[in-house]
Amino acid sequence: MAYDNIMNAINKPGEGLTTKQQADNYDIFGKMMKEGVYIPDLLKKIDNLESEVKDLKKPKESPMDAQLFSVMEQAVRDDPEVVTAKRRLQDEKTRIISELCMADSNYRALFDSYRTAVNAAYVNKREIKNTD
Repeated sequence: MAYDNIMNAINKPGEGLTTKQQADNYDIFGKMMKEGVYIPDLLKKIDNLESEVKDLKKPKESPMDAQLFSVMEQAVRDDPEVVTAKRRLQDEKTRIISELCMADSNYRALFDSYRTAVNAAYVNKREIKNTD
């Protein structure tokens, strides 16, 4: 305890680390040395991993790419293959959103209520036509 106070008073290198943290570091360094870990290689691996994580977090498309795509899309929007591809994309998006919504019990109950209302209105309309 007194040693901690002395270390804090003279503010030795290892700033911000308690003596226990420093001792933990020395123990781990000792274990790594026994296992043959070369610390500079380990630090390079950490830097590489951090770089890869940053790359993964970067947006896939820049604003310029989005603008360019928008211009290209407008130029070929009437092309039959583009129309078909966009329709398939929209259909799949609708399917996914519907699946996600149906997983919610409140939405599912309201959807069932809507279907019941549509069915009742349809039957009612057909009955009125048949009586005329």
